[in-house]
Amino acid sequence: MDLYPADVVGAGLPLPLKLCHSTFAGLHLRRLSIADAATFHAAVTTPEIGRMLTMFPAYWSLTEAESHIRALAPRESAPFRLAIDPGDGRFLGAVGLVRAEPAELSFFLVPECQGKRVMQAALAGFVPMLFRQFDLPALHAQAYHDNPASMALLRRAGFVETGTQVGTCSAQRTGAETLHRFVLKRA
Repeated sequence: MDLYPADVVGAGLPLPLKLCHSTFAGLHLRRLSIADAATFHAAVTTPEIGRMLTMFPAYWSLTEAESHIRALAPRESAPFRLAIDPGDGRFLGAVGLVRAEPAELSFFLVPECQGKRVMQAALAGFVPMLFRQFDLPALHAQAYHDNPASMALLRRAGFVETGTQVGTCSAQRTGAETLHRFVLKRA
């Protein structure tokens, strides 16, 4: 069941069931669940994480997080987010596509998992899977100028920086900020 009409989100990318229960490097990707809401909410409203993301203001409520998950969990096309867990159902972070045209990657981890190569392992499995499952010519990503860890992660995953743009893109930032744009083309 697709909760968003195709004309609202573009052509969309089908999200096959087999993508939602993938395992690699000891990590599992699965659909978000309401059980993830409290941890998801705590992460995206933490200033160190939330200001690196586009849509989550600091005052975003747990009820809004639950609604967000209810809207995204059953989706079969982009935008979508998948939960990263260690195999026991704990929410460690999320990875997904925030839009289909052009395909744009988004990701974050809870604070206690940062700096431990969790996202590097998740992207090492997720990115090739996206190229296998979808007819993507390229995958795009952005990182704020003050997020060197994400920029380094993208470079390690094979993304190439294509330039910068200045804008107010995060719900937790004020004023114009520089975003670094990255792309990974299909091999």
